[in-house]
Formats: sequence, structure tokens, C-alpha cells
Amino acid sequence: MGPRSGVDRNSPVPLYHQVERLLELDIAAGRLSVGDRLAAEPTLGERYAVSRSVVRQALDRLVEAGLVSRRRGQGTFVVGRQRHAWWLDSQEGFFENEVGRLGRTVVSTVIRAELEPLPRWAAGFLGVAPHSAGVVLERLRSVDGLLTLYDLNYLTPRFADGVIGLASDPEGSLYEMLKRRYDLSVVGGHRIIDAVPATRELARLLEVDDGVPLLFVEAVDLDSAGAPFDCYRTWLRPDRMKIEVRVGRSPTARRERP
Repeated sequence: MGPRSGVDRNSPVPLYHQVERLLELDIAAGRLSVGDRLAAEPTLGERYAVSRSVVRQALDRLVEAGLVSRRRGQGTFVVGRQRHAWWLDSQEGFFENEVGRLGRTVVSTVIRAELEPLPRWAAGFLGVAPHSAGVVLERLRSVDGLLTLYDLNYLTPRFADGVIGLASDPEGSLYEMLKRRYDLSVVGGHRIIDAVPATRELARLLEVDDGVPLLFVEAVDLDSAGAPFDCYRTWLRPDRMKIEVRVGRSPTARRERP
């Protein structure tokens, strides 16, 4: 097998971390299953066009993470599966990230999909007056059958018909619908990540104990004209999902928070 795409020598991310990540994705996507033996270090080096020392560093990190184990005289074997990771810097939505990139099964339980006055935080992100009309999409989302996160989206009212229609489609994607029906795609946005204790209501929704730590994401997405059209708050169970943010050199100056 020749060199595999995915290793970027111009990236500031170290090569060993890139190889580690590619192998993690193979494990997460089921291309490598528990019990499978990985190719030998020289073979992996040829596959990713890196040195054997880079491969060894990547495998050392996978051993530390509990994903693979070395057996003397036998090789390196997969012993666990990585928790899902949401690439939060991607312009894709959560559904596209999990289904398109990793082949996961994402199913949503829609709690609300209706027109209502925007709360103050959502109105601020969308750049309208508090209590202006908006459309809410409130969902619980499971990944591969495991309840993983609670989503609360607010959008401008012109998307009401499409958003309300998602209530009857448990496997539907908000961003796929927006692109198909309104020819709208995400071209930018802003993300805030925090850790918060589960309130009684969040604990009930996500089936955890009161006060356990949750990952919290607050975000706004922009269309091709730079106008905000969707903002959301998401609470994730960290025992079932991580958040990953790729860091690179930015050609633009730091922007102010919306």
C-alpha cells in the first residue's frame, strides 16, 4: 500500500500526532476493530510517508490512551475504541461531522420545533432585538445508540418551515436541510467552550447525576454574507464525547466576540 493522504508536512501539528490521529480515526470508524493487529512499524512508515521513529511516537501515545497494546514478539493490537470527538472548528454541523467523517449513526429526539420569541442571549448572537420572533429546535441526540448531547438551536424565522419539518425526521440534519432547501451553508462562526455542572433538568435529560461535569458549547454560525443565521447551546456528556479543535496559523487578525 502506498502513502496515504492525511499527513500534511506543512501543518504545524507534529507528524507523530497526525499519524496518531489517523489511526484513531481508523479505530473509531471501525476500520480497525478490537483484536486487530496493526501493520508493522516499517509498513506504517511507508503508508504515511514518515520515519519509523514518528510511527513509534504515535503508537506510544495510542498505548498511553489505552487504544492499543504491544505484545512482545507478536505486534501491536487494538484493545479499545476512542470516544467520539466533535471537530468543533469544522464548518460542518455535528451530524455531518459524525456521520460523514466517522460513519456514526446519529438519531435525534425532537423536544420542540416551533416559532417563539428569542431569549436575550440568542437575540444578541443573531443581532436582533430581544424577544424578536425566531424558531427554536430543541433536541436530544444519540450516537450509535448512546445518549450523548442536548442541543438548543435558535434560528431566524425565515427558516421556520424547514426547521419545524425536522420534527418528523429523527435522522435529519439541520445543516443538510438548510443547504438543500435554502441554498445556505456555514462559512464562519464563533465558538465558546466551557465546563458546567449538570443542573437537575440537564441531569434528567442526559441521564446523569446532578452536578456532574458537562461540556458546554455556545456558538453562532454565519452565512456567505457574514450574517448570523443560527446560534446554539449544546451540553455534552464527556464520558461519551470529546471536543477537538485543530490549531493552525491564521491569516487574519483576531476578531472580536459577537
